[in-house]
Amino acid sequence: MEYSILGRTGLRVSRAGFGGGGIGQVWGATTESEAIRSVHRALDLGITFFDVAPSYGDGKAEEALGKALVGRREQVVVATKVRLRADDMHDVAGAVSRSVERSLNLLRRDQVDVLHVHNRFTERRGEALDSITGDDVLGPVLDAYKEMQQANKTRFIGLSAMDHHVPTMHRLLNSGEYDTVLAYYNLLNTTAQVPKPSGADVFDNGQIIPLAKTKGMGIIGIRSHAAGALTPALDRPPNPGDALMEADLRKAAKLDFLLDGPIETLSQAAMVFSLMNRDIHSTVPGVKNEAEAEETAACVDLPPIPEEHLQRLQELYEQDFR
Repeated sequence: MEYSILGRTGLRVSRAGFGGGGIGQVWGATTESEAIRSVHRALDLGITFFDVAPSYGDGKAEEALGKALVGRREQVVVATKVRLRADDMHDVAGAVSRSVERSLNLLRRDQVDVLHVHNRFTERRGEALDSITGDDVLGPVLDAYKEMQQANKTRFIGLSAMDHHVPTMHRLLNSGEYDTVLAYYNLLNTTAQVPKPSGADVFDNGQIIPLAKTKGMGIIGIRSHAAGALTPALDRPPNPGDALMEADLRKAAKLDFLLDGPIETLSQAAMVFSLMNRDIHSTVPGVKNEAEAEETAACVDLPPIPEEHLQRLQELYEQDFR
């Protein structure tokens, strides 16, 4: 396993991390016993960074992780989140405190290492599902998160950066108030790192990775496997009318050329691609069983994608994979 320091937090994390969506049964079915075994296998292989959220199976991910870590001596780093609903904005401090207390109870911990804001950030509150504004995030939300730090409920605080309003996200990063950021980055969308190609039909994530790096933030790669599109087969029926998944599956079907040499599956290619970005301190694909934990950890030892394949990938970007 390779390890890195999570920005200015100083936390030592495995570069191959463990996303809790899998054990929360977001990405296909699993059982609690299998979820616990997958965490144990990840620990055996040197994975030490675990990213969960209350919304992953309505607490199932946090509960399984909490049970799995009982009796284990590994030095782990655990991150969870709070998602604020519209009604919560009348009492942000109370909502954050209640969510954190529930998470700590399920995780069987007195403190988490990182607490992320699990909302979209838009110009106007409610403009997107569960979206809040920059003023919210730098006002009552920040105050509530600081209270959690002062109460020793979390060591550091961070932001989830997915489907955000780019100027608002830039404002939040430039504030210097938050320590980490969850950045959407994968084979099909690299706009968190580089400018959006002129011909690409993708959401523009506004090059937040280099911006966060200048602020010394810890950078965590999310959606490395595009919610399952970048795997040999989707592990659940796609939601009807999910235009993003339909587009991602269409694009992923064009990537067979990446299966070359030691890289044998599309999921391996997806993980290797994310690991090649050294600005990302840890990548956290959703893991739900031992086999996925093993593949995630093993990707650290695979060679990088060859330059000629990266050039072909860039050409596909420019053509919107058509």
